[in-house]
Amino acid sequence: MTPYYVCYAILILSVAAGLLLDKLRIATILAFIPMFVLIAGRGMVGTDSAVYVQSFDIIRYQGILASSFEPGFTLLIEVLNWFFRDSFDVLIVLGSTTALIMLCAGLLLERSPLLFLTIVMPFFLIDMTINGLRYGLAFAIIALGAAAFARGSLRAFVLCGIIAASIQVSSVLLAVGLWALFEARIKTFIGAALGMVVVLVVFGSYLGDKVSQNTELVGLGGLSGIIPLLATVVVVVAIRYSDRPIVASRFPVFAILGMQLASFGLARFYYAGLRFQTLFLFLLYLFVAMSVRRSTVQLCGERLLTGSLLATLILCSVSRLTNFRDDTNGFSPFNPFYFQRELKG
Repeated sequence: MTPYYVCYAILILSVAAGLLLDKLRIATILAFIPMFVLIAGRGMVGTDSAVYVQSFDIIRYQGILASSFEPGFTLLIEVLNWFFRDSFDVLIVLGSTTALIMLCAGLLLERSPLLFLTIVMPFFLIDMTINGLRYGLAFAIIALGAAAFARGSLRAFVLCGIIAASIQVSSVLLAVGLWALFEARIKTFIGAALGMVVVLVVFGSYLGDKVSQNTELVGLGGLSGIIPLLATVVVVVAIRYSDRPIVASRFPVFAILGMQLASFGLARFYYAGLRFQTLFLFLLYLFVAMSVRRSTVQLCGERLLTGSLLATLILCSVSRLTNFRDDTNGFSPFNPFYFQRELKG
């Protein structure tokens, strides 16, 4: 557990120093370095890592047609297999690359990356690079496209959305949701609906299999999913009562809150609800970051908003450290992470 405690301690200290010295971009890089070392130097960590390595071996020896992954991700693995003999090395390269893409996206998306430091880095970064590798890479590419979208390049955003969908098709929900909420016009929602119809036609059988798999996994009950819900509530309430025009319209953030509440309810019965909660929290991050990028508002200039984001940082950090520490009986979406050295000991 020591590497995790060190990484999160450096993150919290970096955020505090960055706010005091008005050097949040430098603070982001300083907080990122130890986490990147952890990501790049890990052992066989994460609930899905062994499955990924096995699948990479199948692609290596049986070809891309033997894979059940989306075509873009499968092709990427096929290319990486040419350069790396060990499938575990491919896993490390993918995780490290995802981390770097996410860092670049955060720095490009925000002038002062406070949202990245308080939402993405504590809650998403380690999980999306060590555990959920495909969703992590897809979400990072969507974030990179969002940075281009915030600068007025819709084509680059669409291209990133297509690439991300070829890596994990559920990222379409993130891209379409962001586009619809950010544009917030009737024709946008109509276009988004038509796009979803196309996705259902093209990937209908695949999505049907995924849905059936998730419905067989019962919800965890209890407080599972409470952290993404609380983080969403804190950010939305702060925006609601902020004296500054953080977003042009508050409807999208309340729509995300509504979807988050619905997903939390769904998670009481089906594991898929937890997946949606993660997606909607990331959607909130992207939407607010894009809105701030297009305006002249500084998030760290108001006590309520800054304090709320610091509270979100603590919530997300405690949540992840608890996931890494606690042993869990039975099925869990976040089993404890161990390093190879700890396993050998």
